[in-house]
Amino acid sequence: MDEEILVYEQEEVYTLPTSQDELSVSGKLRILEKRHGVVIEWRCSDDETSADSEWAVINTAAVTFTHHNVSDSVEIATPRRNVRPISIELIDLRSYKIGDDGSLVLIQRDGTTHPALAFHSGSVAFFVEVLHRYVAVKNSEKDRNLYLVSDKRQAALDDELSAMNLVPDRRGPGGGWAGGGGGHAHWSNTQQRVWGFFNNLKRDPYTTTISTLSKFYDAVLYNDVEGSVRESDCEDDVAELFHSLNGFEDLEPGYELLTKKGTLSERPSVDRLAPITHDDFQQFVDDDGRVLEVHQLKQRIFKGGIHPNLRRELWCYLLGYSEWNGTYIQREERKRERENYYFTMKQQWKTISEDQENRFTGFKERKSLIEKDVNRTDRNHPFFEGEHNPNVTLLHDILMTYVMYNFDLGYVQGMSDLLAPILYVTQHEATAFWCFVGYMNMVYRNFDMDQSGMKQQLMDVHQIVRVVDPELMSYLEVRDSANFYFCFRWLLVRFKRELNYANTLRLWEVLWTGQPCPNFHLLVAVALLDTERNTIMENKFGFTEILKHINDISLRIDLEATLKKAEAIYRQIASSPNVPDSVRTVLGLPKQEKPKAAQPQQTTKKGTDAEAQPESNISSGEGTVATDGGGGGLVSVVSSMIGSAVRHLSGDDLSIVTLDGATEHEQEKQFEAALSHQFV
Repeated sequence: MDEEILVYEQEEVYTLPTSQDELSVSGKLRILEKRHGVVIEWRCSDDETSADSEWAVINTAAVTFTHHNVSDSVEIATPRRNVRPISIELIDLRSYKIGDDGSLVLIQRDGTTHPALAFHSGSVAFFVEVLHRYVAVKNSEKDRNLYLVSDKRQAALDDELSAMNLVPDRRGPGGGWAGGGGGHAHWSNTQQRVWGFFNNLKRDPYTTTISTLSKFYDAVLYNDVEGSVRESDCEDDVAELFHSLNGFEDLEPGYELLTKKGTLSERPSVDRLAPITHDDFQQFVDDDGRVLEVHQLKQRIFKGGIHPNLRRELWCYLLGYSEWNGTYIQREERKRERENYYFTMKQQWKTISEDQENRFTGFKERKSLIEKDVNRTDRNHPFFEGEHNPNVTLLHDILMTYVMYNFDLGYVQGMSDLLAPILYVTQHEATAFWCFVGYMNMVYRNFDMDQSGMKQQLMDVHQIVRVVDPELMSYLEVRDSANFYFCFRWLLVRFKRELNYANTLRLWEVLWTGQPCPNFHLLVAVALLDTERNTIMENKFGFTEILKHINDISLRIDLEATLKKAEAIYRQIASSPNVPDSVRTVLGLPKQEKPKAAQPQQTTKKGTDAEAQPESNISSGEGTVATDGGGGGLVSVVSSMIGSAVRHLSGDDLSIVTLDGATEHEQEKQFEAALSHQFV
């Protein structure tokens, strides 16, 4: 066994439960010096002498009381928590988070995000102090709770370069940043970005030059549209552009797809309400049982969800099993008709003989797939756990009957995940079936054989993120992650595997209202990405690491905060001008009238051989935009500077033509050549 030295040990370090049904598990947190390096370990206290330390199963005698959704009966359940021990070599630690409550989350370079640890005795500060002996730690610029870990030698080299003051501070007389305001609040990191740029320039001159020139082109062109390019502010513009080169510190050779940073309104703050109760619902019902003011009722459900005791009744409305304008008598008649229809279809597949089944390949294959899936759907939930559970049989029968109801679609893996919570809430076979039919009518495109429905949703997320967070969009494109495949599971089963059961029920009923817009689930996905953006970008995660990180945050999502953010993003987009029509269509917003294209103008340049030269008119995709000589001068200066650097560092005579004095045709040709490598 390797020799090891115990450097740090703290007992009573607990995992934070992700729901009320989970237990907090106590363990020991250690830092050990081993032959191969320094290791951080956390192990469950009860697992210290276990022979199988790779997987600790905690099953105590404590009980929790879970109210059924329909009645006031009480179900006694034994909480369980599967706890995987933590073991991280220090060279694999990329960052850590310290929550406002003092909890600690460790994040590895491969994207693995470990459960939050709470210090019931002692303090996280001492752990961090010991950590500082081995690594350099820097607080994130964008997330005050995130701390980035790096090698001490590399950090010292960066500090030495910064100390040379080759990129001077631009502090004003009062110690504030030149130009005042909050626009230059991040100037403290300018030196790091500039050095990152030149490092990439030396490593891959051509790619870096093309990417950087395109950034300057994009900024100068669109800033001119907004009337914000001024001769006196050229220095400030260059500074801001260097800040926009996010990710250049560790950019691999390749081309970056640039985005136009739209102008969005300020994101508002929104509030959530308590779940709607039976007394609240009765205010919307008349004496005959008709539901009045359905739109207002849906808005109320969207803002707070439904109380568990009312959930079964209102789910039948939201999923189309009960009609909003039906009376008590009409609903009972419809219920009897629907039940008879269900059991007629159920009898059809039950009477298919084995001999018939052998000549009915499509039916046989779907039946086999259903049998496999139901045996692994939510089997850790008390409603479905155990051998020979009748609820599992009901799950099977409902899915088989749906095959007979909609044989064109039949059964596709993932449908059982959508049915299980509905059966748990309704606890009635025929009711669960027709509610499931209503849900499938909403999400059937998720199960297209060619996955066209899922691909379209991922494209829609792509478009929304491009508008809401161009910086994140640019980062994902550089990391070959702009396909958003890491959101696939979120959208396929509507976040069911990312949330505990109670939160899944709450989210689904919110989505079923169709408020405040269609496709609100896409905004939930964007809100989750917005929450994790700093962790992803600061840790420089690529696609594989992002996928690992997204999987690891399952069951750790704050649903109420996410719903608030998703609604706020919707209101921000709805109130913002110049949002692309493609995004407005996805969110059910009316299209905006496009302004007329700017007319070309002639400008006279003094001090040149040519007496007159037409302004450059470059198509931006939104219309024709005119740029003046001031914007061209900025690009000219930067182009000349970068061109000289490229020729010097690469030893090649790369032909970088400055834009100053170039004709309109030449400018268009240059930018088309540059952007053709980026826009695919």
